[in-house]
Amino acid sequence: MALPSSSNRTIELPHVTMRTIGEQIQEYFAAWAERAQRGNNLSHAVPPELAVDRRALVDGIVRVRTGEFAFQIPDYANYLPFPLAFACGRCGLYRAGKSIDAFDRDSERFRAACPTGAANCADDWEQLDVVLAHWSGEVEAITPSRRHWVSERQEIRDLDRCSHCETDRFILRRPPGSLGAWHFECVECKTPREILQRDRTTLRALGPLLDAGTATFAEINMEPVSYRASAAYYVHGDRLLVFQDDRHLSLLGEAHVPALEQLISARYGYPPAVLSDQEKERLLRAAGRGSEWENHIQLINILQMLEAQPGIPDAALAAQRSAISSNEAEWAASVFQAHAQAAPGISSACRGRTDYVRKHDPVRMAMEHLTLEEEKLRGGQMADGKDVSVDVTILDPFLRPDGFNEADLGRQAAASRLRLNQLGIDEMRLIRDVKICEYSFAYTRTASSPTVQRDKAGAAELPVRLRLFEKVEIADTARHPILCTVQANEGFYIRLNEGLLREWLAVNQIALPAADANVRLGGQLIEDYESLQRDPDTGFTRFLDEYRKEAALTRRAYPFVYTLLHTMAHHVIGTCSMMSGLDLGSFGEHLFVPDLAFLIYRRGMTMDLGNLSSMWRDRGDADVGNQVLEHMLNPSSLRCGSESVCNRRGGACPDCVLIPENACLTRNELLSRSVLVGRGRPRWDAAASDMTGFFEVAAGWST
Repeated sequence: MALPSSSNRTIELPHVTMRTIGEQIQEYFAAWAERAQRGNNLSHAVPPELAVDRRALVDGIVRVRTGEFAFQIPDYANYLPFPLAFACGRCGLYRAGKSIDAFDRDSERFRAACPTGAANCADDWEQLDVVLAHWSGEVEAITPSRRHWVSERQEIRDLDRCSHCETDRFILRRPPGSLGAWHFECVECKTPREILQRDRTTLRALGPLLDAGTATFAEINMEPVSYRASAAYYVHGDRLLVFQDDRHLSLLGEAHVPALEQLISARYGYPPAVLSDQEKERLLRAAGRGSEWENHIQLINILQMLEAQPGIPDAALAAQRSAISSNEAEWAASVFQAHAQAAPGISSACRGRTDYVRKHDPVRMAMEHLTLEEEKLRGGQMADGKDVSVDVTILDPFLRPDGFNEADLGRQAAASRLRLNQLGIDEMRLIRDVKICEYSFAYTRTASSPTVQRDKAGAAELPVRLRLFEKVEIADTARHPILCTVQANEGFYIRLNEGLLREWLAVNQIALPAADANVRLGGQLIEDYESLQRDPDTGFTRFLDEYRKEAALTRRAYPFVYTLLHTMAHHVIGTCSMMSGLDLGSFGEHLFVPDLAFLIYRRGMTMDLGNLSSMWRDRGDADVGNQVLEHMLNPSSLRCGSESVCNRRGGACPDCVLIPENACLTRNELLSRSVLVGRGRPRWDAAASDMTGFFEVAAGWST
């Protein structure tokens, strides 16, 4: 069994990255707990401790203690022999050790239990690779022992002897076929004994409910699985872009909402959004509320002092930020009402973000895109002298095909621009230094999702418990390891044409929120997202449950633009995989919906990290610009081997645009070829008419 190691080195990460990882883990646990505790078709409420690790709970509420994290490079792992359960190769006698420390002593007694006597024992012991696992996250060696709930004493009792002859020796019978046929047999009376063990954690929590008849043993029983199978251990993690500058991302904090509103409003064409501090003070004093401003400034100063001190509880910081934000919200609704304020939709989106899922939050995407622009897209050179990013129509010497003269390069640039126009792409750049942090922080057993179903439990959804990695000793302090790798790989940045996208929405009768003529599409999408989040039937949750339903939702702009960008990202990944020889699972993606852009990048720690630039150089063509773009335009590239069936089921399947789930931002949700080429509509779309594809509209624009 692999265990975390205290020997791993601490990884140096920017402060903004560590803070973001902590916030993402908190959100992940909270969303997991909410989903696992729904208890669909159960006769009782799901206790929080059966949904997530107790160490992530405070008074039954998810509160992940980020101060107990240690960010480590996963160079080492500890290993513990497991399971300590053995069967004789000759007679099948089952023996087990209690612990690794006592195993030498325990194993010496194995011979003494042999049915033929110690002198005749074959002493041929085979370690069993089948274990008992439960969705609570527990795993243990296969055993003839059973746990029993004693109602009278409200406690658990272990029954490890034969119910007929009271012996504690059993033979393990392993007939060919499924594990369900395995069973134990008493050495003395030959009574068969089913492999049936109850999970201790779940039995302790639900034992009283068994007495009341509201819980069932199907919820509590463990199941045999091969320890080599993935069902025994699912690792949970995430990834994020690594930025050095925290200037824009820091505005996402509760204390900076006014500045965030101002920046979002200015970026997407809204009128000036926020009053200056001097104007706020003047208005408050004129309204006879000057003391409130003075108290507000004191709150801000106290918050800054607390943030500078290590070890301050997150709850204390959150309370201080909440008080500051409450003041701003109250003044905006009263004293400042008649003065310059953000558009209602923008203000609501900036102030209501606490309930948004981070990876779907358009306000966060906007700040990430602005930071990406400044750090990667607009100038800058790497240590080796290469530009950080290069427009694919203006190639630098490292991307030009071998043997091309100036005339060839001119023809190639013109052909590339034509094909980009036909794809509806305004800008496409190769970025040579996409920094990605991938990290893992928790695990589950038997399933990788928050709930699991079993035949014996009927339609009930059983909670799968998300568990933090076990603590390791770091400088005399026990901390939960967060295992991180940081990669600097290549990627392609792509931004779509705004005017073309507006026409595509209009052709498909997808309405946008009303706005002034100068407001950019990204601003309207942020407002549309805010409206979607107010309706539980349309909001974007972490697992996107609302968008898995058949023909359930009317057409709204944000989900369709998201699906368009996401599907095109998969189309680019599929094309690059085919052209470069890289595996589909070696890519990653990131969306910037308000800026109509996305980033696909190479992920991995191998030595072939220059494959994307090599691919672009080798596939350069003076007549078509680049074969990558030519292939993306080829109608056959978006046809599916199950075309008609796939179209009727939403236009996304493994034969066309799906990629491995570990590479996809949404585990292959919100995808449909129909948004690119028509011939159907997304699975959730309730409209009767098929989509007009984005490429179909772009073809009319480019002619």
